[in-house]
Amino acid sequence: MILGIGTDLCDIRRIEKIRTRYQSSFDNKILTQREQEELIHRSDKNAYVAKRFAAKEAIYKAFQFTDQDKIGWQDAEILNSGNKGAPVVSLYANCLNKFNQQLAVAQTGAIHLSLTDEYPYVMAYVIIEKNTNSI
Repeated sequence: MILGIGTDLCDIRRIEKIRTRYQSSFDNKILTQREQEELIHRSDKNAYVAKRFAAKEAIYKAFQFTDQDKIGWQDAEILNSGNKGAPVVSLYANCLNKFNQQLAVAQTGAIHLSLTDEYPYVMAYVIIEKNTNSI
């Protein structure tokens, strides 16, 4: 069962301007520690940050099924499976708690994320679902 769908479009040039002006503070606000560690190894750092920004915006939009208050930038983490693999979403803190509140005992859920870019834009598309099969 789909709990929520979210999408976001982000202009890489906008992120580049912000990062030029506020690089360390912006990166620290938007990216988790592990995302920042992954960023170090990326050649197009602005596109990487723009994708995470768009992905987190799309995730929070998909959380329309719950109160979105107190869901922060650090509550969702998007890393890649392998060097250039598919994005993998991990939830923490309030975001994880709000997701788990939607699941019954022994029920599972998933967050599906697709990212794409064509300079100067990146787009994120998210589907949040819960498994309705009984165990």
